[in-house]
Amino acid sequence: MPYRGPFLLLFTTGRQLTALLQEEMQGAPLTPDEFAVTSVLRLEQPVRPTELARLTGLRPTTLSNYLRRFEADGVVSRRRDPDDGRASLVELTPEGVDRTEACFPAFASAIGSFQKALAEAGVPEIDVVETLESVSRALDLALEKVRPEPRRE
Repeated sequence: MPYRGPFLLLFTTGRQLTALLQEEMQGAPLTPDEFAVTSVLRLEQPVRPTELARLTGLRPTTLSNYLRRFEADGVVSRRRDPDDGRASLVELTPEGVDRTEACFPAFASAIGSFQKALAEAGVPEIDVVETLESVSRALDLALEKVRPEPRRE
C-alpha cells in the first residue's frame, strides 16, 4: 500500500494549489507567489522586511530577492523606520497596489473553483479550514523544536 501520510499529502496538495493558481492567474500582472507577497504587504503595510518574511513564511533571503525585484519594477518602496533608524519599512507603491488589485478577479476565480469542488465532494469548507489551522500550528511547533536557537552576542 503506498504511503499516504500527512507529509506526502501536504506536498501534493501544495503542488495542486500551485497548479490551480497558475491556471487561474494566467495573464495576471503578478505570479501567484508574487501576489501572495504583495497581498500580505497590502494588508500589513508599512512593515519591516523581517516581519513580512514571518507573515509570508518566506526565508528572509528569498523575500529579499522578491523585494529587490519589486523595487526595480516600481511595485514597492522602502523608507527608514522612524522608530528604529537602522531598520526599513516596505510598502506598495500605487503601481504595486494596482498590480495586486488587478489580480483579485483571477484569485477569486481560483477560490470559487475550489469552493465549488469542495461542495461537489460534500466537504464543508469550515472543516478544511479547521484542519489546516491545526496542521499549521503543529508545523510551527515542530519548527520551533528543530530550529537552532538564535545566537546572542
